[in-house]
Amino acid sequence: MTYPVHALDSFFYNSMGVYGFQSQCEMLAELGYNGITVSAWGGTPLTDLSLLPKVKARHGLDVTALYLVLHEGRNDSRLRHLVESVEGVELIELAVQTTLNGTGAILRTIESLLPIAERRGLRIALYPHLRHVTQTTSQVVRLCEHFSHPRLGASFNGYHWFASEEGHLAERLTAIKPWLMQVVLSGSAMSPLGWGGVATMEPPDRGELDNFAIMAALQRLGYTGSIGLLGWDYGGDIYLKLQRSLNTIRAMDQRLQRHPSWAEMLPRQ
Repeated sequence: MTYPVHALDSFFYNSMGVYGFQSQCEMLAELGYNGITVSAWGGTPLTDLSLLPKVKARHGLDVTALYLVLHEGRNDSRLRHLVESVEGVELIELAVQTTLNGTGAILRTIESLLPIAERRGLRIALYPHLRHVTQTTSQVVRLCEHFSHPRLGASFNGYHWFASEEGHLAERLTAIKPWLMQVVLSGSAMSPLGWGGVATMEPPDRGELDNFAIMAALQRLGYTGSIGLLGWDYGGDIYLKLQRSLNTIRAMDQRLQRHPSWAEMLPRQ
């Protein structure tokens, strides 16, 4: 299938600062992206979230998700306020970075968000993230199974799956399938020069990570949602990197439709 493609707003962060939200949306619309994920780090958004309901009409873009980071015991109330008040978005992607009070407190915090999601018609996708409390897809799936709630699911992030060296792609995707709400991809290579001293984040045709194989696995899984593209501190001309990334992922998609058997890979001996 032809996947919609959205960009995470982390593309627009670099060593010189952060592009304004209007510029972000205008660039993505001009390039032909379908949507944007907006971040509110630690519960404090850089973007004026009151603009989100206007994004579709002004730019033709979907706000595919609001990305939040939970520091349990530190920002719980700010996160609940955002989930309670944000408009113009239907999916919350939630990473759990730290905790003061342990697993039980994390569970209670997530549990406190579920009635809000029910009442407001939101979905919450737990986001596996390298060097976070919820680092792997396996950990996120266990949380989803614990709650077994229709408004709680999971994101699959190819970068964090690769960088955490979780492996077993087909098995991990099969396990996450009942909960899968969102997918994010990027290129990557294992390197101490990369994020967290572990792995680089690169455009999807760079590095060791084979995104063509991941897209084929997603197609076999029956995933029909949007593909997100992850960028972080790429530097240089962000517009060109966005353009290259979109062209690459769409070319992979088209190649996969023409030659689905090309992605049937055998294990290395």
